[in-house]
Amino acid sequence: MRMKTLTIATILTSKSLASAFGTHQGLFSGRFSNSCFTSAVAQLKSAKISQEHIYTKLDDDFARNNTTSNNRDLQHVLTTIESAAYAAGEIALQTSGKISIKSTKINIRDLVTESDVKCQEVIKEIITKEFPSDRFLGEEDVDLSGDGSVVALRRAIGNVEDDCLLFIVDPIDGTTNFQAGLPLYAVSIGVISMNGNQAEVVAGIIYNPTLGEMTSAARGRGCYLNNQRIKHVTDKQHKPRTSVLSESLINVGFPIAKESTLQASSRAVTALATKVRGLRMIASASQTMAWVAQGKLNAYFSWDLNAWDIAAGVVIVEESGGFVSNFDGSKADISSRDMIITSCPNNGEEDVLRDELIAILEENYCIDY
Repeated sequence: MRMKTLTIATILTSKSLASAFGTHQGLFSGRFSNSCFTSAVAQLKSAKISQEHIYTKLDDDFARNNTTSNNRDLQHVLTTIESAAYAAGEIALQTSGKISIKSTKINIRDLVTESDVKCQEVIKEIITKEFPSDRFLGEEDVDLSGDGSVVALRRAIGNVEDDCLLFIVDPIDGTTNFQAGLPLYAVSIGVISMNGNQAEVVAGIIYNPTLGEMTSAARGRGCYLNNQRIKHVTDKQHKPRTSVLSESLINVGFPIAKESTLQASSRAVTALATKVRGLRMIASASQTMAWVAQGKLNAYFSWDLNAWDIAAGVVIVEESGGFVSNFDGSKADISSRDMIITSCPNNGEEDVLRDELIAILEENYCIDY
């Protein structure tokens, strides 16, 4: 596997970040002072990513027939986006819980911090250096008013020619958790290529810097946690069940963009509370999808998701053996907004949990909003 020695010092002394982090006074307000941030940067400059972090090496013995039609080197792609995520993660680790709100987007619940912006700059610089002819879509570049996120994705996909890649990035998914100092946030990078007229996620990573969890996948090459391929063991002798809901740990989305989606979420929580093993509301779509892929959660569903929320998670969940579905049960894709994600099932139970959740959502008026 091609590996480069990459240091945080190299990243932070680049042109874009030198201007961002350099001598600006008052860049941060509130709890995180300029002197504290300078100290954090100094600590980051001494960290060698290639020595301190684990990179995924795709298993050459594991390659299914449904590999992507794109001819790009997915090992190189994966190593690059992992490097970018590790670099952004170092910034996030130093500033989580110590940085003020920079602005809001759609409403008062949709936060932006200076770290979101700087992490995206770091990620973009690393990716564009390795893939200068490819495309980049980052959450912090998008006007989310109206149908802004839908339009941005449509335009970005429209610019992806044959054998071209589109990198879709959420630099900090779970900004409210991050700003509060909760370790429930992640860096998410998904990579899209065109398979005919269909946009296909061919690689993705979800990185939680606090837990040190790098969940990665490449289409047809498997899913990995810290370079260990995720292998779910299913009981082939076991008689398929017709209901698994009561044995399931499920995460419910917290869709902040609209009052109607929050009301639908509240109705879903009420309807499910006495029917499942447990409910969670983690408020980071990518982190939740990583945990579904790992088998820590049985399912996750949410409304009005954006492409950068789910791009990496789609390939990660599917390569782990799980399923990503629309609310009508059909297969979801990068443009889907309302989704149910289920973990790798036992044989014969592929649709059981998904269908049980859809029935409850329909019965409690949670589908339409």
